[in-house]
Amino acid sequence: MGKKIDEIDFEILWEGVPSGLWDRFLTLIHLNFTKYQITADELIIMTGFFKRRSNSFELYTLKDPDMTETLLERMIGVGTVSITVDTHSSSERAGMKIYLRHLKDAAKVRKLLRDAIEDDVNERKITYFDKV
Repeated sequence: MGKKIDEIDFEILWEGVPSGLWDRFLTLIHLNFTKYQITADELIIMTGFFKRRSNSFELYTLKDPDMTETLLERMIGVGTVSITVDTHSSSERAGMKIYLRHLKDAAKVRKLLRDAIEDDVNERKITYFDKV
C-alpha cells in the first residue's frame, strides 16, 4: 500500500513561522498561514488558507543567505533572512530573491541554511567557477 502525501518523511532541519508583532497576533488567533521549512535538500515556503501554496527551492540552487534587522525587528527579537536563487540555475527563478520574514533567531536560521546549502552542494559534487 502506498503512502499518502501527508505521510512522506522529510528530514526537517528547521521549521518556523513569521513572528513579527502582527504575525504573533495572527498566530494567537490561529490565522497565521505562512510556514517555513528547511529540509536536507529543500527550502519550502507554505502560504495561504483558501488556496494553500507550497513553493520549494532545491538548496543547491540557492546562495548567499543574508540577514537584516530593522530597528523594530531588533526590539522584538526577530529578523529577515534573504536568499538569492543562483543565476546559473536553469529555472525561470534564476536571480530571484527569497525572503523569510520576521524569524525568531534569524542569525541561527541563516547559519543553518548556509550550512545546509553547502552540505547539499558538496553532496551533489557541484563546482562553481566565478568569473574574474
